This record gives sequence, C-alpha cells and structure tokens, in this order.
Amino acid sequence: MTLRQVGAAIGIALLGSLLAETYRDRLDVTGLSARAADTAGDSVVAAHLVARQSGAADLAASANSAYVHGMGVVLLVCGVAALVSALLAAAFLPNTPVTERSETPDLAAAEADARQ
Repeated sequence: MTLRQVGAAIGIALLGSLLAETYRDRLDVTGLSARAADTAGDSVVAAHLVARQSGAADLAASANSAYVHGMGVVLLVCGVAALVSALLAAAFLPNTPVTERSETPDLAAAEADARQ
C-alpha cells in the first residue's frame, strides 16, 4: 500500500512538472516585460490576468493553446505508460488454465453432483 501511494505521488509530481514545462515552453510572451512574462508562465489564470492588465489578447489565446498542448503531452505519456504496464502484466503474470463450463446451469450442477 505504501509503495502504491509513493508511486502515485511521484507520478503526479512528474506529470505536473511535465505539464508546467510544456506550458512554459509553448507560451508566447513576446512583447512582455521579464516580470510579466515570468508571471504569465506560472499558470493559465496568471496569464489571463497579465493579458487583461496589459491589453494583450493574444497572450490569453497563447496560454489556452499552450495549456491544451501540455495536457495532450501528459495524456500521451499516461497512455504509453498504461500500454507498457498492460504489456508487462500480460508477459509476467502467471498463466492460469480456464476450466470449461456447461452452457446450462442444470447440467453443471448435475455434473458437479456426479463427481462427488
């Protein structure tokens, strides 16, 4: 249980960092001061506030686009991780034989009684 909780926390931290970095890389802050650009890179809400105060409508659109792109990257990474996990589980889980069952419940009960 502890390993699962630690893994989840680390995974969330890594995915959040990936999203933040992708967002900052995609955000177009041309024409802004260094302080305003740094503030806009903190979050989408901060970028919208900076856009409203500076009158840069293209900054708000860039923030929206950068965030959606970042979420796309994060979801792609999650999908790849899920696929790799499924392949590893299929490769390393023990193979248990499937028992055949009768199609009618009455026959299955009669067969079970006959075996006893």
